[in-house]
Order: sequence, then structure tokens, then C-alpha cells
Amino acid sequence: MWGTVLCVVAASSLVMGEGEYLLPGDVIPSHYDVKLAYDVDPNTNFSFFGVVDILLRAKRPTSKVVLHAQDFTIAEEKISLRSDNDVYQVTGVDLNDTYNFLTLQLDRELKEDDSYHLTLPFFGNLKLGLDGVYISSYVDKDTKKKEYLIATQFEAISARKGFPCFDEPIYKATFSINIGHPKDLTAVSNMPLKVSSGDNALENIWPWEVMQQSFGKPRTKYVWDEFDKSVPMSTYLVAFVVSSFAYVDSPPQLSSTKFRIWARNDAIDQTSYAATVGPRVLSYFEKFFNVTFPLPKQDMIAIPDFSAGAMENWGLITYRETALLYDKEQSSFVNKERVAEVIAHELAHQWFGNLVTMKWWSDLWLNEGFATFVASLGVMNVEPTWHADKSYAVSNIMSVLNLDALESSHPVSVEIDNPNRISEIFDEISYRKGSTLIRMMSMFLGEEVFRKALHNYLIKHSYGNAEQDDLWAELTQEAQKAGGLTANVTVKEVMDTWTKQTGYPILEVQRDYSEKSLTISQKRYLSLGGSFRTNSAWWVPLSVLCERDTMAQDVHWLSDKEGVDKEHRFEHGASPDEWVLFNYNMIAPYRVNYDARNWQLLVSTLTSDKFTQVPVMGRVQLLSDAFALAWTNKLDYATTLQLASYLQHEDDYLPLMTGLNALSKIENVLKRTPNYGAYQKFMRRLIRRTYEKSGGLASKKILNGDDLNSVKMQVRTSSTACRAKVPGCEENAIQLFEQWMNTKNPDENNPIPLDLRSIVYCVAIERGSVRHWRFALERRRRTNVAAAKDQLLRALSCSRDIWILAQYLEWSITDGSDVRRQDSASVITAVISSDIGYYYGKEFLYSRIEDIYKAFNGQGRRLGNIIKTLLNQFTTQRELDEFLKWYDQNSEYFDVAKLAVSQGIERARVNIAWIQQNQALVVDKLREYSQDYVDDPRISLRNLGHAVEVILHQNLFVFTLYGISSLLLL
Repeated sequence: MWGTVLCVVAASSLVMGEGEYLLPGDVIPSHYDVKLAYDVDPNTNFSFFGVVDILLRAKRPTSKVVLHAQDFTIAEEKISLRSDNDVYQVTGVDLNDTYNFLTLQLDRELKEDDSYHLTLPFFGNLKLGLDGVYISSYVDKDTKKKEYLIATQFEAISARKGFPCFDEPIYKATFSINIGHPKDLTAVSNMPLKVSSGDNALENIWPWEVMQQSFGKPRTKYVWDEFDKSVPMSTYLVAFVVSSFAYVDSPPQLSSTKFRIWARNDAIDQTSYAATVGPRVLSYFEKFFNVTFPLPKQDMIAIPDFSAGAMENWGLITYRETALLYDKEQSSFVNKERVAEVIAHELAHQWFGNLVTMKWWSDLWLNEGFATFVASLGVMNVEPTWHADKSYAVSNIMSVLNLDALESSHPVSVEIDNPNRISEIFDEISYRKGSTLIRMMSMFLGEEVFRKALHNYLIKHSYGNAEQDDLWAELTQEAQKAGGLTANVTVKEVMDTWTKQTGYPILEVQRDYSEKSLTISQKRYLSLGGSFRTNSAWWVPLSVLCERDTMAQDVHWLSDKEGVDKEHRFEHGASPDEWVLFNYNMIAPYRVNYDARNWQLLVSTLTSDKFTQVPVMGRVQLLSDAFALAWTNKLDYATTLQLASYLQHEDDYLPLMTGLNALSKIENVLKRTPNYGAYQKFMRRLIRRTYEKSGGLASKKILNGDDLNSVKMQVRTSSTACRAKVPGCEENAIQLFEQWMNTKNPDENNPIPLDLRSIVYCVAIERGSVRHWRFALERRRRTNVAAAKDQLLRALSCSRDIWILAQYLEWSITDGSDVRRQDSASVITAVISSDIGYYYGKEFLYSRIEDIYKAFNGQGRRLGNIIKTLLNQFTTQRELDEFLKWYDQNSEYFDVAKLAVSQGIERARVNIAWIQQNQALVVDKLREYSQDYVDDPRISLRNLGHAVEVILHQNLFVFTLYGISSLLLL
């Protein structure tokens, strides 16, 4: 009665020019007046009404206005477009469902440079989902009542689901938001509340008599909240939440900006850490950038259902609960670190992303890379003992070296020719490689030059848009003031080789021991070795350390013309019996391979009591390089495993973590083979000393709970020890879990040390019965702490009972089950990653892809992660062939996950090649290096039992499909 559903025009019927996925740009917005009214009630199917009045300017004469709209109905007869002295008639309204273009045909042309008011009324019903304007829910712990709230997630292209708008980042405008909602709820938005009123703000377009037919409630039960006019910003940063949440104020002395932390009423006591970290980090960033935060307030709010970790909406940052809430009784130290890191990341976006925004999503890395890098500085400032600068750098670089070694990786600055594929680049390349490259710049330019250039860039482009060349120009200008870079190269020349090319280089270093010199060559490193030819070359910053050096050395450069066609000569000061080490501070993401003699000099030092002569970051680099090079047959495994043997004496977490991560890649391809026992025995020898020294599980406590890296050391060695069947590890875990099960009031009294709980839970559920699984499930249902729920969510996937795993997977795609939709992908990937769950998880994916796709509402990013997890475990051509046949039959479900699928397929091929080329050799070496290690006699029996169980489950999961697994499992 108020209008018709928008006419849908097939994409093929529209004539588009180059860049057909972009708005034509004939008209641009300068201000939005957005008025919305919501009924937060399932009985009315969450109905809403809205009207947006957009102030437009015509850049050129045009007889149509094109913008975005999706998932609501436009009241066509109520649309109006007018100038100060004229009214235009809208003669046609069309919606292109490919790119969500809403096209308004006009009776005559708009005049160039004139301003116009476009009014668009609309209405609809909110959906249960995780993007656009959506409904979230929770059960109040005290009242036991189900509560509903409205939340927004507009990045990257979902603002168009909230209201008609120009939904591309380049179209910045100011926003005035007015939200009508039930009186018993509270609305918050980007800007402070200006005024509340009982008068219907939409009365001129949507009289209350009309709205009441859908809402079914009197106007006296509604209030309209009008918020201050915003600063200019892109549509994806608009946000609002309507809820019954409570908030706490941050201590006012920590920041000149008013901070509030919002959460469910029964979780408000978990906000104190965020309330202090947030304003402290914001104040630090104001000093670091030398640019004042431009808004008068900053709200941060924990949403029960949230697809990402957090979203940087200007003035109203939304978070998943695990990323904002911290409970010292139930959240681990790593949870606390995660909260600090995510808060710092989102606050960094207030400058990089919000104040200055990329012109198009191709330069997403300018947002995410900077926020990731600067977050480490923010955390370092508020929690200096955590050493976040080093730990985050190592984590980021290791991730980059892994993913970017694939042919199917992508450049940091990547062309996006379809908005539906934007979500694919929210990945480790944009975040972690972007961060790694920005850290590289700060190191070779120096902090003072770097910070001055960032300040200039932010001031020059404030409230506007920029691309990477704009940043390069500011950095080059400041660098030249300070003396310039080597060879007078510009920042653009250097950085284009890193941001516009896929991958990274491997340097081949050959020493001339008589001349104190060496030669260097560069080429792209690939996980599949020499199967792919490329002409890529980089400007590589060289940080080189000789054994006798006691101080950091200056950065040298290898240009993109050097070491390509012929080797580049480089002089150094090391004597023939001293090692030379490249990238000792991990200044850039590249790998280094040395001649055999230099490798042996490095190995000899690391396997002696002088191993600390090699800097910590240098030890990380060596371990990572050695295992990667051995994987691709560029270094023999004898050298690599000899090098790794020093880890039994390593006391620093970062090198130990690096070594264990590298060894876990070997575990991944051996764990379903008869040779897994040889790997476990090698690991028992390698890890036992460090496991016991760190406290392990036998101590039944965290030995040094105030030291984050010490805690991580104890947790990681305990996890590895239990996987390797170190005597006593699993027994201690089971004992701790049984003690918890026998504790009076287990929801309030958990005797398991906080940071060891994830390990203990998984081991006990894996080794236990359905009784242990149901106990853990009940604890998850009862806890009010998201971090505790998350630990138990993952632990429940550790079961070896097929019917339990089948039930758990079913819950992941069932509305109203114990698994929230935000956690569905985590459950499926966790099951697929487990030893036994792999078999049933794979079958579940293959047979239920349509249901999974619908449950994820077509979100390719989450489906892509599941596919990559599955493919990463393939070790046979038969598995891959089976997948490729299935994928070909179901390709329609992966239109927005093609990149993830191609990367997963390549990972599978890497694994298969390794099995064929290296398995026998590596297993022999594992046995050789552990032959003098005497095992507890119980170990062999336990491993035999494990092997038999895996074989049985490979077959039993098939019977499950026919409904007779219960008979087999009696």
C-alpha cells in the first residue's frame, strides 16, 4: 500500500562502460539526513521504516541518479528530488541486483555544479545475519529472558542494506542520524546524542498511523534519538546500536576524549580492562601521529553476534565479545593480550582508514596494514613487558612467508574488479604483509622521518581519500630532507616492488672465504620450488651481521636490478671461521640460503652453549628459513634437523614457537601415516626438557603468571608435549579435568589453571567419554564469559566419537542451537582439523555444502577458510582428485571464495609433493636423531592403540552415514 518492491533489471540488460562495478560519479553526496524507526520485536518480524534525505551536487549534466540499495522496499511514489527553486519528476526506478545499483530516471537533466535534495523513503524487516543492519540476541543471566538488539556491520559494502547511499569509500559525506526505538532501549551512534523526543521524526513521510500497523504499539512507547552531525566519512563507517546494554565510563584523566564501554548488563563487570586500555592507547596515538582525535567521544561496544573481531566505525567501535571483554577469573593471559591488541588496532584506524580513507578497496592494505603495525606500538606503550613490537612482528612475518610463497597469493595492492570479491582480500596479505612492509619502512627510514611523514600525510588528506602513491610522496619528501635513501632511490621505487608484485624473494648467498666477500642473487621464493618461472625482483634492504659484530649494522640495499641476471658482490668483515647472518632483525620478508660452510658455522654456534650470540630475531629467521628451504629441497634435512635440535635448550619463546610451528607442518603431513610415531618420538626428545622446565601440566599451576612470554612458553610446550605423548602429560590433563568434574559448584570453582585450560579440555575430551563431553557442554552453556565459551567451543571438537562430532557439526548450521552463527565456521574448521574429525568433517562438507552455504548467508570468506583448512590436510592425489571433482560440481557456492580455494588447492599440492619427495628421508632422519632417546614402554602401546583407532575411524565414519554408528560404538 505504500509502494512497490524495486524492479530488478538483469545485469546483461544494462549497458555499462569500463569499471561497470563503480558508480558513475555524475552526482556526489555531501550530507545525509538519515531517519530510521525500528521495532525490536520478533512478533512484528523486526519491522522498520526509514527515510534518507541526501544533499547532492551534480558534477556534470545527467538525467539519472545512480546509488546503492539492497534488502528493503522503496516507496516509489514518495521519492522526491528538488533544488532550491525547482522540483524534478522521477520517471523510473530500477534496481540492478548484480551491483545493487538503484537508478532513478529523471524527467530532465540536472545542472552541473547545482545542489539538490534527494528524498528516499523505504521500509522492510531486519534479518538475522551478521552484516548490514541486523538482529542479535542473548539470554540475560539474571532474568533468563531472551533480549534482542540491533547492530550494524557496514564494511565493506553493506551500508546499502541500511539505507540508500553512495556506498563506495570515495564518496565521503557528513551524516545526521535520528533513530526511533522502544523507550526501554538505548540508541548509540557515531556522534554524541543531541536530543531525545517523543515526536515521530518521520511523520512527514511515515505518519505514526501507518507505522503502527506494523509495530502494533502506541507512540507513547517510542522515543526518537537525534545525534550530532558527524564529520565527513565514508558510508562503511556509519554505525548505530539499539539495545538494553549498560556502560561504564573510562577514568577521565586517561584521555581528553570521553570513553564509554558498553556490554550486556550481566557482563558489564568484564569491561574494566578495556576502559583503561582504550583511552591510554588513544592518547598515545594522538602523540605518535601528532594529530588530535577529532571526535568528542569514543564508544566501544561488545556485540553477542559479530562476524569479525571488531569494526572501526568512527566514534562507535563494535567488537565481538571475546575482543573487548576480559574477566580475570575466566579469561586467560592470551585473551587479555587479544583484547589489548584488537582495541589498539581499531583505534589506529581512527586515523588510518577513518580520517584518511583509501579511494577504493584495492588499497585496503593502507587501512589494515597500518592498523596492524601501529597496534603493536600501542600495546607496547600500555603493556611494555609484553614486548609486542617483536612478538607481533614475528607472528606477522611468519604468516606472510607461508601464504605469500604460493603462486596463488596476491599483491598487497590488488585490483578489485567485482565488489563481491572485496571480502577475499581481508586476509593475511592485506593485514600482515601490509604491517610487515610498514615496519620495514619505519626501520630503513628511521622513526623520526617515518613519523613526520605520517603526520604530513594525515594532515594533507584529512577527511579525504588517498592512495599509496600519496603516502610514498610524503615519505620520500621527508627522507630527502634527512639525507635521502641509498642511491637516491625514492620510497615509491622501493615500495612498488613490494606492494605491486606477488610474493617475496629468496637470496642465495655464496661466500668467498679467502676474500671476505660474498655474492648474492635474488628470485621469487615458491613453496612448489621451481615449477613457476617469474621475472620478479625487489629492492631488498639488507641487514647483515657478522659473528664478531657487537652492534647493529647499517642497512645496505640490493636493487631490483642487482642479483637478477648476474650475482651481486658484497664485502663483509667475517673471517673464514665466522658466520655471516642476513636479516638478523627481520627487517623485511625474505628468505636466505647460504653455502654449506656458512650453514654449518651457524649450526655449530646454535648447537653450542653460545647460541645466544645469534640475536633472538636472527634465530627466528634461521629456523624459519632452514625448514622452508628443506621443504623445497634447497637445504638438506640433516642440516635442518641438526639446527632444530638446539631448541631443547632454547629459553626464549619466539624462536621456540617458530621451530615448533615449522615442525608442526611435518606433523600435519605425517599424522595420518604409519610414520607418525617416529615424529612423536623425535618431538618427545626435543621438547621434554623445556616442557618440564617451564612447569608443564605436572606443576598444576602457571609458574610465572606475570610474564606473558613465560606463560606462552608453558602453554605451547604443554600442548606440544601432549601431542607427542610425553609421559605424564595427558595423564595430568585428565586428572585436572576429573578434579574439575568432582568439584562442588564447577561453574564457580575451576581448579584448572586459566592458561592451561584449552589444553586440558581438549585432551580430556579426546581421551574421555561422552560424560566428559557433556560436562564441558554444560559448563559452556552456563558460563557468562565469552572467552571461556570460546575455549570450550573448540575443545568440544576434540571428541573421537563420530556421533558426537556429527551432532556438533549439525548444530553449526542449525538456528537456535548451542552454536551461534558467528562461531559456525570455527566449529567446522576445528572438527576438520582434528585427527578423527577430519574424516567426518570432510564428508559433512561434501554432502551438506548447500546447507552450509545457506547458513553462512553466502559469506565466502568463512566458507573459504573451511576449504583451506580441509585442503591443507591433504597428502594424497586421490584426496585432491576427489575434491576437484566435487568442487567442479558445486562451484556456484564459491563465487566469492575462488582465491581461498585456489590457495587451498596449491597447499594440497605442496603437501603431496613433499610426501612423494621427502617423507622417507625425513622419517629416517627423525629416527636417527632420536635413536638414543629411551622411551617409557607405555608409549609404544599407546601409539599402537592410536594408530588402530585412526584406521577404524577412517572406515567407521562411512557407516555413520547409514545410521548404524551407534552399533559400532557400543
